[in-house]
Amino acid sequence: MKSSSHNSDHDWRFVTNHAHVLEYVARDARARLRDIAAEVGITERAVAQIVKDLEQAGYLRKIREGRRNRYEVDAELPLRHPKHRHHTVGALIRFLQGPGVARRGDS
Repeated sequence: MKSSSHNSDHDWRFVTNHAHVLEYVARDARARLRDIAAEVGITERAVAQIVKDLEQAGYLRKIREGRRNRYEVDAELPLRHPKHRHHTVGALIRFLQGPGVARRGDS
């Protein structure tokens, strides 16, 4: 059996696009949808739907500032799956960011 772990174009991933979008927004509170889309590798429309999903679930809050949006993540909320509800969104974000990642957009 040949390992395909070196292949960058897998059919599936361990981390969802929702998690990637949430991590990006936590890192850059003033991120534009197009920047998130480029980083995550999905369309702006998909990012907009994910942001809407995260807002409706209470994980994300969108605040209008002039022509731009600023996002706030509620890092204390538990993960959604019953087997992982003992972990917070903040713990997931810290895991995804890895050590030494600075946040932007808070000033």
